[in-house]
Amino acid sequence: MKKSNMSDKFPKVPLKVHEAVLEALDGLDDLETGKENIIMFRNRKNKYAAAAIIGAAVIAAGTVTCYAALKYLTPSQAALELGDNKLAKAFEGEDAIPINETQKYDDYTISLLGVASGADISDYISPDAALGDSTMYAVLAMEKTDGTPMPDTSSDEYGGSSAFFASPYIQGLAPKDFNIYTLGTGYSEFVKDGVQYRLLEFDDISIFADRTIYIGVSEGMAYDVSAYIFDETTGKISKNPAYSGINALFTLPIDNSCADKKAAQEFIDKISAEMHPSKSGKPVSQPEMSDEEKELDAFMSQITGENIGEYLERVESTVQILTPDKDNYIEYSWELESGAGGNEKLLLDWIDIAPGETKLLGWSSSGGTIEGLCVPTLTDNGDGTYTFAAYIYGQK
Repeated sequence: MKKSNMSDKFPKVPLKVHEAVLEALDGLDDLETGKENIIMFRNRKNKYAAAAIIGAAVIAAGTVTCYAALKYLTPSQAALELGDNKLAKAFEGEDAIPINETQKYDDYTISLLGVASGADISDYISPDAALGDSTMYAVLAMEKTDGTPMPDTSSDEYGGSSAFFASPYIQGLAPKDFNIYTLGTGYSEFVKDGVQYRLLEFDDISIFADRTIYIGVSEGMAYDVSAYIFDETTGKISKNPAYSGINALFTLPIDNSCADKKAAQEFIDKISAEMHPSKSGKPVSQPEMSDEEKELDAFMSQITGENIGEYLERVESTVQILTPDKDNYIEYSWELESGAGGNEKLLLDWIDIAPGETKLLGWSSSGGTIEGLCVPTLTDNGDGTYTFAAYIYGQK
């Protein structure tokens, strides 16, 4: 999980909400209703009064809580925590969209607090920002449902089992291809009072306002194809009801007048060309590989599931015997002494593996050298169980 490159440089900013109000609100019990209730805030001139009167929605088996808007920092306060004064002002502006929608799961509660977009509205403009100078920002809050504090970003526990993949998605565009990796530049985050806040920065996709624009939060370090359903006919993206983990999905209430079909199509074409350069009709120039990269590439070309033990050493501390759940998912966590590792949930339907076979689940290299090589694997034991193991380079 990516750590903030700013949160350690700036002093913390206290949450300026009257303590008596919070104490009174904390005494309120959740209200049970028989249907979902979504309330969007569109004007925040007197944000605390509006929040106290209106409340905020929680989508969780019909449960509605009326104090979510005051439970967390506002998007503006979150920006100040990261030292971004200009963005804090943008989140207080009339063009910002406060949302305060919460979706609750067994282990974690996920909230989308607000969105802002525009040109030059941050003190920290990323050089990778696309679509001119216009950028979109969204603030999320993640906390443990039982109230246990989230691990601080400086702690050893940070990132492990509480890794989240948060990303914008666009109706009609396959989320496995169009997500935070292709739509934006990344995020910064911090933990305050046990709540983990994440500030997403991505391309201003309001040009797609004639479609549904989403922000999703799922488990792990990358997009999980099992968490959501993409209807290729309608382009609609929805939660997978069979998915047992976190698959929060929020809809952004962006005015349709922001849509720009021409700019949207140019944007799609640009990203598609970057993902599939051979289909763009333009000459494809490959960057020159270093000697270390050439050596690593040649080394990996000879590795298979059958011979991996001849070239790499199995890390015994990562070995796990796994049994799929009723939906054919397996879950595993692993970590090396170097700090490399992962926390994954894998749908076996997506893996073509036969009994007795070992599959390579990709590979990575610290420093781009053979010495930093790590290869996770999965073996079908033939008895309904699977063995996960990570291999590293050693003196064979």
